[in-house]
Amino acid sequence: MTATNHVLTGSVFAVATVNVLPLWILLPTAFLLHFVLDSLPHFGEPGKENEAKALNRLRWLLPFDALVALLVLLAIFIVKPEHWLVLEAAGILCASPDLWSAARFWRFLKKGATHINNDWFARFHSKIQWGERLWGAWVELVWFGGMAFLLITYLART
Repeated sequence: MTATNHVLTGSVFAVATVNVLPLWILLPTAFLLHFVLDSLPHFGEPGKENEAKALNRLRWLLPFDALVALLVLLAIFIVKPEHWLVLEAAGILCASPDLWSAARFWRFLKKGATHINNDWFARFHSKIQWGERLWGAWVELVWFGGMAFLLITYLART
């Protein structure tokens, strides 16, 4: 899933649970939601043979996605609803596991190297993303619409 969808989902999860869950449960759960989202079908191309193509696509997708994710966080910051800091933290935590791949992306940009991170976390993260497909962009778009609607509705009420 895109960083934007992770940030939206973490923030919406916080909105829904901040009054019923203690922070020591809410925040780690927001982090774990990342892996639930990545186990759903979403945009991407499966297989190591497509890695260079996928990393090349990230040249334009990643800056755009990061900008939209930051705009979501900025909107929460500007509106400052009750528990706004928890919403921010949950959104960031939900997106944070993808930072593990940042070094691989920078290697690709600098050297064109496509070798993958091969530690246990990267292998686990890769295996749960069984549903990466080009048509997964539609899943991401619908998910974005739903989560954005829920967050905007909440922010508009405050």
